[in-house]
Amino acid sequence: MTELDLLAGIVASDGHIYKNKLTFCIINKDLEFLEKIVIPSIKSVLGKCPEPKFVNSGFSDGKYKVVVSSVKLVKRFNEEFKIPAGAKSLSIKPPRLLNNKRKIEYMSGWIAGDGSVTHDRGRPKIEIWSNNLGILEWFKDILFECSIESRLFFERNKKRHILRIGKKDDVVVFYKKIKIPHPRKQEKLNNYIKDMAQDPYEA
Repeated sequence: MTELDLLAGIVASDGHIYKNKLTFCIINKDLEFLEKIVIPSIKSVLGKCPEPKFVNSGFSDGKYKVVVSSVKLVKRFNEEFKIPAGAKSLSIKPPRLLNNKRKIEYMSGWIAGDGSVTHDRGRPKIEIWSNNLGILEWFKDILFECSIESRLFFERNKKRHILRIGKKDDVVVFYKKIKIPHPRKQEKLNNYIKDMAQDPYEA
């Protein structure tokens, strides 16, 4: 189930299910992510290999869009993974996944789609932003089961919730236990961990 759980997490964070409930799409500015992670996952689950198409948003550098039609898969996204058709940021709910491995795959897909790996004063942090507090609380519980401490904040200016892994030891545990299925984000995390290991003040 790992490829399906991963794909569902990406669709939940960075995708959209059309209201006809026949089609879903994933939109992202990182073509490498789509070609190396998203499209192979779709091929593994459906046997289809869609082509990413460039979409000019008009106010940025544009993004790439992958569109897939599958009544059966959209139904699974909707019923098993609780991803609604149409606008989903406030209505989406945690999926019905019974084991922690599947939950981690779903969460890692979400981070790949809409999470970030940055640093603050030289220390790495992993963040997930969302309008939906419930899904972030669910992720927090998953991380706790992996012995990773995280904290929830509310960003008043952007009016969004943030789940943050910010302590050095917790970032290291995350790095050892969970992989981000996004080449650039995982590479950034790899480099931050490497820099910490080489810094005598972080030893």
